[in-house]
Amino acid sequence: MNALSLSVVIPAYNEAEIIGECLRRLARQRAHITEILVVDNNSTDDTRAIVAAHARDWPAIRLISEAEQGLVHARNRGLDTATGTLLARIDADTLVPPDWAERILDFFAADPEHRWSAACGRGQAYDLPYGDTVGALRQRWRTRNKDRIKQVPVLYGSNMILRHDTWTAIRDRVTMRRDIFEDVDMGLCVTEIGGRNAFLPTITVGVAPRRMETAMPSFIRYMSCLPRTLILHRRYALAAGATLLYLPPIVAVHATRLLLLRTYDTKTRTFTPTNLFRKTADRVAP
Repeated sequence: MNALSLSVVIPAYNEAEIIGECLRRLARQRAHITEILVVDNNSTDDTRAIVAAHARDWPAIRLISEAEQGLVHARNRGLDTATGTLLARIDADTLVPPDWAERILDFFAADPEHRWSAACGRGQAYDLPYGDTVGALRQRWRTRNKDRIKQVPVLYGSNMILRHDTWTAIRDRVTMRRDIFEDVDMGLCVTEIGGRNAFLPTITVGVAPRRMETAMPSFIRYMSCLPRTLILHRRYALAAGATLLYLPPIVAVHATRLLLLRTYDTKTRTFTPTNLFRKTADRVAP
């Protein structure tokens, strides 16, 4: 297969609140997307109905199911089913920019020698009280570094792309454990077969700040997945560095960020101290 085609895989579990907007943004890029596979992982809300409604307007959207609970199972089901030469994997709350698919195709089309096995971009949280400031700074950085493609050891799950043959090569290497960072695991598996992961600064996507609103105990448990993943791949020095040098400041930042987010009302765009006492739910992955 010489011509490039792009499949987009979206694992989903109870994503009725945002999956519609995710699909609408992708549908605007139908000239560059061959198919979208939404993998429902036992949702109990209206996720399936919303996806089915969008599929009636654009048959390239396919709703498939994975009964085995867990993001890794839903991810594998989608990637195994996808037919494109390029397999993008995003989250149900990922909001892609207007030229996202086109830029992905252009990047891989410019690499006929297959020097790059996979690629990813960053995610920028939306609906944050400080979002405009951070967004402006990042936009300035992207403008200065818009063509700066660099090699990275891992991938970012909300915004990643693999060649189909790359997925075939790592399919039996990726772990099915749910207590690790599955995207970090995938990226490391790519490097372990001699592949290279590219970071593309021009395909930044929007992501919901739900993980940022996670309570401190849950966030610490979540972040402990990083050194555990590195240990799984025998990257012991990196695991030690992550535990001792990376995680402590990240947890401190999260504590401050959590205070801001819990008091911020996204509808009125004001800070309300009484919001600290509202009920919140931690981010739940498929």
